[in-house]
Amino acid sequence: MGQNQLALKMTLKQKDLQRSKFNHSYWEKNAAKYKTSHSVSWGDANMIQLEIKNILNYIDDGDYVLDAGCSNGYSTFAIASARNIKVRAFDYSKKSIKYAISAQHEKDKERKIKFYHGNILNIDESDNTFDKVYTIRVIINLLSWNLQKRAIKEMHRVLKPGGLFLMSEAFMGSLRNLNKLRVLANLPPLTVHDFNLYLEERKTEKFLQKYFDIVEIKKFSSIYYVASRFLRYLTMTKQDKDTYINDINNFFATFSETENSGDFGIQKLYVLRKRSISL
Repeated sequence: MGQNQLALKMTLKQKDLQRSKFNHSYWEKNAAKYKTSHSVSWGDANMIQLEIKNILNYIDDGDYVLDAGCSNGYSTFAIASARNIKVRAFDYSKKSIKYAISAQHEKDKERKIKFYHGNILNIDESDNTFDKVYTIRVIINLLSWNLQKRAIKEMHRVLKPGGLFLMSEAFMGSLRNLNKLRVLANLPPLTVHDFNLYLEERKTEKFLQKYFDIVEIKKFSSIYYVASRFLRYLTMTKQDKDTYINDINNFFATFSETENSGDFGIQKLYVLRKRSISL
């Protein structure tokens, strides 16, 4: 490697480190602000419930589960309470883990969950350990594709052979589709937050197929996004307050997706089965 290439590589690593520090600071502040509330990760409670519901479709009684990037445990508690399972759950935010542990005496009396501070880029778990691993809007918090790929490889490492990685993340293709719809009503395009890097479907799927069989891609939020990010704005007056919780959002959150639902939901669930790879 030439000196120019080496310097470029070092510069990119420094940028990754700076962006990671920014992200960590953001989530630590959010944890301090919202404590045990769902708002620590997102204000859209309907979407959080849809995420939980869809992940639960693939978790069975008796599973040993890893929640990689659990935040304050809001979704972890819901998933653990719905199944007879054991869960290991970690997050990079120490404050989030503190609030998860503080809520455990009330929300996890059976102590199904073990919370700990950890890093998704270097998970403190043995190879081939878990039946199921899931992420909920975690990989998008890694602000470079190289870091995202590294996290996905860690999911593969800690899963048992044939185990499932349930990857509930945000995707750019769906965002572009939704913004094309919003143009019809002269609505401004939705943008990606500074603390997120949404995944590109084709690039992500090409990489995933090195490590996983793609069992299913659940476009579980398409109807809800059309309603909450498009239809609702057609009904609003200037006096209406723009909030996630309202009659239209609540109503359409109950609809099940069909083959006709389209691909407008930024959040999608990739159901991935670990397969052996040749190194």
